[in-house]
Amino acid sequence: MYTDAPRAGFARRLSAIIYDILILCALVMLAAGVAMLFVQLLVWTSLLSLEGYEDIAAYVNSGWRRWLYGIYILSIMLGFYIYFWCKAGQTLGMRAWRMLLVTHQGNPLTFGQALSRLVLSLFGLGNFWLWLRWGKGLALQDQLTHTQMIVLTKEQSKILNLHKTAR
Repeated sequence: MYTDAPRAGFARRLSAIIYDILILCALVMLAAGVAMLFVQLLVWTSLLSLEGYEDIAAYVNSGWRRWLYGIYILSIMLGFYIYFWCKAGQTLGMRAWRMLLVTHQGNPLTFGQALSRLVLSLFGLGNFWLWLRWGKGLALQDQLTHTQMIVLTKEQSKILNLHKTAR
């Protein structure tokens, strides 16, 4: 169905990334609030003491807890992309810009492909590969994971977003 669709260019991808970053900021703030609430609950139940620390943030960002908290926040951000790419083939930013991420055969991404794509994108820097391989429409992460980001027509986007044919 999507084999003849045009591939997304750099500007469209960048626009979706900016849109998704705004959503990720809100999601990370929510996740941080949940972590702080969890620590506060431990303090209220006397399972934890904050003695020697200024506040909850100082406690969470000290010692081994800093690494645990960093891994927690990173997993939230990675989970955002993996969930949306595997479930619907598009994040909210990609949906706004009518893009869909599929394999070269038009199939949805597997967990492994989505995770590999995240790592290989180098925090979005892999998209600059589009300029090196002008006209191909494949970013570095697209080429290495055998995926493609295509541009949907308005009709295709409407059908997909109405969940009539959504995966």
